[in-house]
Amino acid sequence: MFILACLEDKIRVVPSDLDSKSITAVTSVIEQTYIDKVVADLGLVMSLYDVQQIEGGFIYPSEGSAHFQTKFRLVVFRPFVGEVIVGKLTKSSKEGLHVSVGFFDDIFIPEYSLQEPSFFNEAEQLWFWKFDGNEMYMDLDEPIRFRVKDLKFKPTPLPAALKDAAAEDSLPGTAANPFAPMEVIGEINEDGLGLLNWWQEGGDAMED
Repeated sequence: MFILACLEDKIRVVPSDLDSKSITAVTSVIEQTYIDKVVADLGLVMSLYDVQQIEGGFIYPSEGSAHFQTKFRLVVFRPFVGEVIVGKLTKSSKEGLHVSVGFFDDIFIPEYSLQEPSFFNEAEQLWFWKFDGNEMYMDLDEPIRFRVKDLKFKPTPLPAALKDAAAEDSLPGTAANPFAPMEVIGEINEDGLGLLNWWQEGGDAMED
């Protein structure tokens, strides 16, 4: 679920921070730049692990900032395909299930990847799995075990695309059209996957 990624970047330290030690100033900039952000094709940065190398410190006359070529390691959330994770079911729709692991909410299980046969109750706005004559409801806020099927990264929209979207009242990053730079696609169509209470001893799914 978590990996250690090594990155190199040119870190800019503003004049007001040059009184601090280089390692302190550079660390602060790295944390502000990367933590809680999604790095394309890498994952969600959780924390700075360490700074391995700092070189330079060249100051451009026109601005007074110092620029350091820096090598550092980050702790990154990047689940691998096939990994089994437990999260919490947060939302249900005809399209499928939305799941959160607390620090990351953009996990989606499409309807075709649910246990079979599964049906959507329009009145309750909930999915249920028809098992041995019982309706096994997928209630919200319940722990759910899923397998990672895919990991998708979406590029940040270009200014022209943002302008067009604003004109159509579909601007990404709003409540009506949320933008997820990284999305985990899951599946629960295997034995042992789905709501945890299905598979606990004495649970309905375990009864003869």
